[in-house]
Amino acid sequence: MKKLVTLVVLCGIMAASAMAQSDTVRVTSKHINTRHLKPGTRQYLVTIQDPKNPKVLTQSLWNRDVQFEHVKGKERLVIRQHWIGADTLSNRTIESVMEKDFTPIFHTSTSARGTAAFNFVPDKITAADTAKTNPWRKFVMPTPEPTYNWELDMEFFESLPLKANTVFLINFYHPGSKTGPQTYAYKVTGSERLPAINNQTIDCWLLRIDYSPENYGIFWVTKKTHEVLKMEEQFNGIIRYKVKLGTLAGKYI
Repeated sequence: MKKLVTLVVLCGIMAASAMAQSDTVRVTSKHINTRHLKPGTRQYLVTIQDPKNPKVLTQSLWNRDVQFEHVKGKERLVIRQHWIGADTLSNRTIESVMEKDFTPIFHTSTSARGTAAFNFVPDKITAADTAKTNPWRKFVMPTPEPTYNWELDMEFFESLPLKANTVFLINFYHPGSKTGPQTYAYKVTGSERLPAINNQTIDCWLLRIDYSPENYGIFWVTKKTHEVLKMEEQFNGIIRYKVKLGTLAGKYI
């Protein structure tokens, strides 16, 4: 009888240990389901606060429009962004064209620094000639393995099969960055009911990335609709929030 009890206890400990262990997924196209990605415009209120000047809150409105369009005879995923701030120097317009599994094809961004444009091919990223004043016109970045556009992280997360105790290893790259593509670990650390309007709460996964011991980012992703409702980020003391608006706050031009 004692042996049986010991065996049951050991089995319980092993089962609990197995449940506590994280499942690691190296993300490829087979893990991405863009059926969760609903076409249309999303708006996020983005705030930035510097602890050195806590009475000032920098704010901007991010418009992110998701569409599935025919580009050169093939259906593509196209995401256009318009960032509007209190100062036009902080404004940006971005257009990204991808395969339906988020494989990048083309990316262009216009800001006060000028217009940058990039083509993605299997083994490298190069400057596109669509922007004659492209300050990155001689740019070449090798890509020894497939990478994804880090500018589109929130839409990308909507397409992942999030579940408890899972670490997603994602090869991300910010177009034009001198730092090449890198694999980043995003971990589902638990879940939380996020307060919403009408005294409702929404059940969300918590997806976290740790840039360093002090710097991190957390995303609240709804379990039911896969929407990214909120992001909280701390980097070198700067606190940034992105909060999805339930109602569109005006139009952009």
